[in-house]
Amino acid sequence: MLLRAVLVLSLPLAAQTLDLDRDGLDDALEQALIGQFAPTLLLSAKECDSQPAEFRPGAARPQVAARNGTIYARVAPHGPRSVEVQYFHLWARDCGRFGHDLDVEHVSALLIQRDGRWLAEAWYTAAHEGTMCDASAIARASALDARDRGPSVWVSRGKHASFLTQGACKWGCGGDVCDSGRTLRPSKLVNLGEPGAPLNGTIWAASPQWPLLAKFRPDFTPDRLALLANSPGPVAVNAHLRPTQSIVLAGDTTADALEIGGSHTNAALETASRETDSALATAADKTGRALDKAASATGKSLRQAWKGTVGFLRGARTP
Repeated sequence: MLLRAVLVLSLPLAAQTLDLDRDGLDDALEQALIGQFAPTLLLSAKECDSQPAEFRPGAARPQVAARNGTIYARVAPHGPRSVEVQYFHLWARDCGRFGHDLDVEHVSALLIQRDGRWLAEAWYTAAHEGTMCDASAIARASALDARDRGPSVWVSRGKHASFLTQGACKWGCGGDVCDSGRTLRPSKLVNLGEPGAPLNGTIWAASPQWPLLAKFRPDFTPDRLALLANSPGPVAVNAHLRPTQSIVLAGDTTADALEIGGSHTNAALETASRETDSALATAADKTGRALDKAASATGKSLRQAWKGTVGFLRGARTP
């Protein structure tokens, strides 16, 4: 209740009216924070799924309404005068290696209220969370020049993992490529609300078809924040996985090389096969014509020889 009192006092009196998602935060404050700190996404010019998707309001299951750059968000209390804002870029499909329908990715901010202002203290980017390839990271907002606004976030082509720097994209077991060709500011910012109290018709968030609701958990845990004590960031939150990832990365790079090499080899074989087939067809055609000519000439010679023989025999029988 103390947290709610503090947050509500930061709003104009007329706005102190709604908390439809029942999280102790005024919905108007939530929307204002969502808008102020929205990140900019750096997408690949070759992104295979175009843009983050907007989903049909009121549907029980996620149904893509448009691929238009909509970003969904959730604001949750974190502590006295602090909140977490999670920004979800949701995709119709992951079209990278081992692709699948309905891709859930996100970026989070830890906001703290100081002297009547809300400022970002830290940022978190999720990349292959909960897997051996987890390359999620955390950084102080000051290191990203993103204390009063959102940072620029690299989004890997097809896989949609989020990275605070382009260089960090090489992790994630090598399946990520960050080659920004497009800067995306969200076309819409939609508040998801909370489990059991969705806002804006986002009841599809709880669908078992994807792990969106499972992401509604704190990203700024004490152990993660402790990583920033000596390193302003970005810092990998699962650094213990790096040795294994390095091995997979090397193998993955080799696999990519083999895949490319195999592709080139197949192309060369196909070309050689086509050229061989063409050469054989040409040879067969020429041989056929030569045989036809030979057969025709032989037949003519045989006919002439037969006529000569018949004539000789007839002449021989004449008295």
